[in-house]
Amino acid sequence: MDGVLDMAVMGRAVRLWCLSGVAAAVLAWVVIAAAWLRNPWFDVFDDAFSDLGVPGQARDAWIYNYGLIATGTLTVLYGLFVYRWAESKLEALASGWLMVAGVFLALIGVYPGGTRPHVFVSTWFFVQMDLALIPLLYSLWRGRGFRLAMPAFAAAVLAFPVFILVEYTVGWPSVAIGEAYGIVIIDYAVLTATVAQCRGV
Repeated sequence: MDGVLDMAVMGRAVRLWCLSGVAAAVLAWVVIAAAWLRNPWFDVFDDAFSDLGVPGQARDAWIYNYGLIATGTLTVLYGLFVYRWAESKLEALASGWLMVAGVFLALIGVYPGGTRPHVFVSTWFFVQMDLALIPLLYSLWRGRGFRLAMPAFAAAVLAFPVFILVEYTVGWPSVAIGEAYGIVIIDYAVLTATVAQCRGV
């Protein structure tokens, strides 16, 4: 009987682990919303999300910064999940890149806006996340036959070309709008991957 209970608890823990990527996506928006509520001066059409974490400028900047550290930790956990249940070398590669992306996301909270490393760590988070999601989604689509991963894969591949095209033609209205675009692509890709990976877990 104890063995059955242990298996049930283990199964529940694995299912929660599988949802760590989606949890990170949800937490990121909760953190942004909570920090925004504390800083009504923030203008999404004029500022960058990182302005919500600038000490001395933002009220309760710790909400944004500690929130990103927590979100980065969940992203690392998601990368570990992908590695544990990887079915191909591409998925294993993606898992490592996801963990690195999680570290860089946490570093945005460690090095908030106004610090020297901030631009690098924040930019590299988006680059690293895209680098991780492209092979992951390709493997889920071609390797596992999960057809819903195909449009998410296309979105991940086109994410940076579209970003650059908009930037050098009409221009993004603000840094925050450009960041929101990147976050939405990431969320869509992670949700799609989670649906594929959590089947049968």
